[in-house]
Amino acid sequence: MSLPKPHITPDSFFHKTSPPACLAPSPSSCPTTIYFISGNPGLISYYHPFLSLLSKNLTSASSPGQNSFHVFGHSLAGFELEPAPSPKTNAGTEKVKTKQPPGTSGDYYYNVEDQIRFVQARLEAHMAALRTESASSSASASGTDAPSQRPRVILMGHSVGTYIAMEVLRRHRENQTTTTTAAAAAGDSGFDIVGSIMLFPTVMDIANSPAGRKLTYLLRFIPQLALVVSLFARLLTSILPNSIIRAAVRSVMQSPPETAVDATTAFLKSKRGVRQALHMGADEMRTITTDKWSDDVWGVSKAKEGPQPQQQLLTRLFFYFGRNDHWVAEQTREEIIAARGAVQNGPKMIVCEESLPHAFCLRHNETMANKVADMVQEILE
Repeated sequence: MSLPKPHITPDSFFHKTSPPACLAPSPSSCPTTIYFISGNPGLISYYHPFLSLLSKNLTSASSPGQNSFHVFGHSLAGFELEPAPSPKTNAGTEKVKTKQPPGTSGDYYYNVEDQIRFVQARLEAHMAALRTESASSSASASGTDAPSQRPRVILMGHSVGTYIAMEVLRRHRENQTTTTTAAAAAGDSGFDIVGSIMLFPTVMDIANSPAGRKLTYLLRFIPQLALVVSLFARLLTSILPNSIIRAAVRSVMQSPPETAVDATTAFLKSKRGVRQALHMGADEMRTITTDKWSDDVWGVSKAKEGPQPQQQLLTRLFFYFGRNDHWVAEQTREEIIAARGAVQNGPKMIVCEESLPHAFCLRHNETMANKVADMVQEILE
């Protein structure tokens, strides 16, 4: 399996950044992968402007000795707008197809657990391809068999993507604990997750948020809400011309950028997207409840005496909360900050003072790209 070429498609984003030639890293170094996990609806196309600006910022912020970056993200399972690639194509990590659990039908809709496994599989496939490419480049340049630097990953999630990121981090650490050194070097666990950036995080008690309470009420009142809404959306998009649909989207979303109109229109017209989003949203209300992660996942464990195995390095976490976030209750945010943010050398908790909305990817991409680029640099210091 090889890495895909840099691209922007409705279902995927992959960009390689490099510092200026005078600051280029040594051939034995390995790019730092920034893996982005979208919120719900899980269309990566909503984040294309943000990820493009982030890539640009990371390039301009490069300093001597700084690695290059791979900025990578993919739509969540069930939200894909394009057909799966042909097995004959050399699409690299694009070959990781959306797999349904055994024994399910073609109408299966993915829950939060399915998305965690889907993201984990894509991340591991990307890192396996990166290790192969880096080892080949290192051998060509210096005659060594592998890069001197262990591959590094920074997970970045938005909304429910932050919950998925926390679970991927937990499972990755557990896999490293139970995997032998030799197997880790050869398998998919041979990389370190050195940082996680959580944007408008819904990691606890989402059902207690203002929007969560409304959705919970609707689900009780209309048990088949996902089916009803999806059928209504399909009816409207089948009888209305595209121009009217786009005009309605602009009106409801209060004249967003055309990229957001494109993404929303494609989402509404997709065969499964609307029902997938509501099905997953209902599962989020049941799944995202109490804090279920240990101190080491939160990055607050005290270092033990003596040298530590590389795979036990703590991950640096950044949490960026909004104010009056309709998906994060004010009380929930304050409880998280009090319980986890007050620990010395623990996760860094930031509360937005600029009134940025939960859906920052509609109109505030430049602001968030600047903030996230600074977080990335701080993680790698």
